[in-house]
Amino acid sequence: MSVHLKFSTLTLILCLTVGRVDTQTTLLQSPEAVTVTEGGTVTFRCDLRSSNADSTVNRYDLHWHHSRGGLKILSHYVNGRVYRSRGFSERFQLSRNVTSNSYILTIRDLKLTDSNTYICEIWGKIYGNGTRLNVTIANPPILLQSPSLERVTEGHTARLQCTIRNAAVTRTDVHWYWEQPGNTTEWVLTHDVRNITQRSPGFTERFQSFRDSSNNSFILTITNVQPNDTGIYYCKVWGDISGNGSKLTVTVANPPVLLQSPSLERVTEGHTARLQCTMRNAAVTHTDIHWYQEQLGNNKTWVLTHDVRNNTQWSPGLTERFQSSRDPSNNSFILTITNVQPNDTGVYYCKVWGDINGNGTLLSVMEQSEELWLMIIIGVALAFVVLLCIFLIILLYVKKWACFQHRSKPEGTSEEELNTVYATVSAEVQNKQMTASPPPLEEGELYYADIQFFRKKTEQPATVVTEESTEYAAIKYT
Repeated sequence: MSVHLKFSTLTLILCLTVGRVDTQTTLLQSPEAVTVTEGGTVTFRCDLRSSNADSTVNRYDLHWHHSRGGLKILSHYVNGRVYRSRGFSERFQLSRNVTSNSYILTIRDLKLTDSNTYICEIWGKIYGNGTRLNVTIANPPILLQSPSLERVTEGHTARLQCTIRNAAVTRTDVHWYWEQPGNTTEWVLTHDVRNITQRSPGFTERFQSFRDSSNNSFILTITNVQPNDTGIYYCKVWGDISGNGSKLTVTVANPPVLLQSPSLERVTEGHTARLQCTMRNAAVTHTDIHWYQEQLGNNKTWVLTHDVRNNTQWSPGLTERFQSSRDPSNNSFILTITNVQPNDTGVYYCKVWGDINGNGTLLSVMEQSEELWLMIIIGVALAFVVLLCIFLIILLYVKKWACFQHRSKPEGTSEEELNTVYATVSAEVQNKQMTASPPPLEEGELYYADIQFFRKKTEQPATVVTEESTEYAAIKYT
């Protein structure tokens, strides 16, 4: 009974201890990645970290893998025994350093095939972060691409060559990448040594890879080239060795023309700017669009790319305040910038096919205070124009009135004389109307008196106008 109780207690303590170690124990590997020349030596460390002082490297078996949960390739047990999987010789040495509480893996006389990821593990569930080993040769491959610029008419075939030195094309996988305008790189395909080709989604069998053993070259052919195929194509081997690139430009008989509007867009800070880029000789639904910004004193910088699959890629640092859309009704691309800021000021260019640009739109972002001052200036200017118009109208009427007065009053004639004549004529006319009804007067006779006084004086003495002649002039038929 007592023995059974002690055994149960010991088991419980052991389980609690293991549980505590399990949750607080980690393995830290170093370095994260290392590149070593073929034939050299490399050392990996796997440090055991635990809050339990009893957790030391000499208490646990260690296993090495090429992937988490993968097969064990090497094992180092607490009794010193070492297990090596097939293909792993004594070039792979395992050891422990109790002082630093580390497991050590040393690989001597490195081979190209040793390139891989090495992950340490204890207890079947605690793994290290892994170390990536790249083994290179003393003279690594060199990739030379040609031509540097390839111009092909739409619908024809492009042929890009990648010549390799210090390695054989028949024993090397090749990877092809495409750098679109805007510096976004996309994997195209991989052609391995077994002659198997894997393509990225979106790339059809128009893209074919071949080997030309006669000049130790990889060949990429693109049949029925389309404008969207424009870009720089790179060949790559060993994961990190790239060629110098071949720029492919696809041309047509009538290339696209880009017209941007407006030429100047003034927007207040916090509002929305809308820039339009109309395209001719191509359809916006079949063309990728790239937007660039040119600020004062700086070169053009890429803003975003909006491809035909409706995917948008932004330049690092830019947010989704910048949005690109298409308007098929007028065959235009639209760049919308919401909540514009002063640092958005600059000239914006649309671009297609890598080398066809629009004429640019200058976006000027005004601060709130600038807008207020502008409104005040406009208001003052309008008020000045209105007052000027009123002044000119008054001046015109005054001038007309003065001219009339000058023409209506003969020289040397006073106001009293004119008033006396008009009063006499009016009285005589009224008397004659009361006594008799004379025949209608002719128009010339009716205004005869007026003509006599409106005519200008001559140098001869003025004729004295008597009451009788005045009356006769006014009413001929008495």
